[in-house]
Amino acid sequence: MAPTSQRALPRLLIAIAILLVIARIVVHVSTREKPSNDSVNWVSIEEAAHLAVSSNRPILMDFTAEWCGPCHVLDAEVFRDPAMAKEINERFIAVRVTDRQREDGANSEVVAELQRRYRVNGFPTVVFADVSGGERGRMEGYGGREQFRSVMESVR
Repeated sequence: MAPTSQRALPRLLIAIAILLVIARIVVHVSTREKPSNDSVNWVSIEEAAHLAVSSNRPILMDFTAEWCGPCHVLDAEVFRDPAMAKEINERFIAVRVTDRQREDGANSEVVAELQRRYRVNGFPTVVFADVSGGERGRMEGYGGREQFRSVMESVR
């Protein structure tokens, strides 16, 4: 190798290293979990009871899990649909109750208690409850948008 090409080699390696670092940053940023596109105004479990009483609206509880495929379909077809989300926001106080059993080995006591109280045995389960917490309707599994609408319409 000629002396000039030996000097160029470290510069080339540094340039490649810099490009690889930039590529890694771009991949990391682009694959990071994106914020939810839901149009539903989700509130915390703690806020739900107060808001339900003050607005005299029933509570919609979406029992879900990150690993649940049908839960993601429910999100896409119902909660991200602007017309459905608008109706949900007008008629209900919406709470997302996320199961973390697989990921963390246990759920928080609040989530575990809600799952026991409303007999949640699978995901998705959507429970409609009145302001006192009494169950008014439910959908277990996801049978499509029309099934969801039918259950939602039955809750008055």
